[in-house]
Amino acid sequence: MRTLSHIIILILLTAGIATAQNEPAAAAPNPGQGGPPHHRIGMGSMPGGMPGLPELGHDWWRNSELAQAINLTDPQKQRLNDIFAKHRPTLVTSRGNVEIEEGKLRDLLEQDQPQQDQVMTEMTQLQGARNALEKEFTLMTLEFRSVLSPDQWKQLQTLTHQRMMRHFMRQPAPGGDAGPPPL
Repeated sequence: MRTLSHIIILILLTAGIATAQNEPAAAAPNPGQGGPPHHRIGMGSMPGGMPGLPELGHDWWRNSELAQAINLTDPQKQRLNDIFAKHRPTLVTSRGNVEIEEGKLRDLLEQDQPQQDQVMTEMTQLQGARNALEKEFTLMTLEFRSVLSPDQWKQLQTLTHQRMMRHFMRQPAPGGDAGPPPL
């Protein structure tokens, strides 16, 4: 169950970071306006390369289906929106730092004769950047949880897990197939 919670947190992080990078703060719609179209989050958008869930969307608290399923109130939606807006600048900066460090490491590894000490130093820098990103996301998630009731949080975990499984079942197989062969 703890692993599932971590996966859900990572998914929400990816969604939040993608929003922060793709949507200027002034363009963020009001919760009652239905929100912008959901963005697909690619493999490179998250530490560890885990794909996001386009069905969940970056603003899951504005997703009327999901919000209704967990009985999210308008004040809760507003509070979640405020929490995200507060953390967005740090998430954007932290994600940018991760991408910079990933680029530096990639450059070092692409050299004809990479220097082990330089690579290891850069790995330490990259780990620090990823840790800072994860820490900020964890703080935001804890604030999100303080807005939701325990039942709402459990429902959100269940729905997220179901959506994640549907998403992974639709991913093409490595050979280009649409999935496992029919039984």
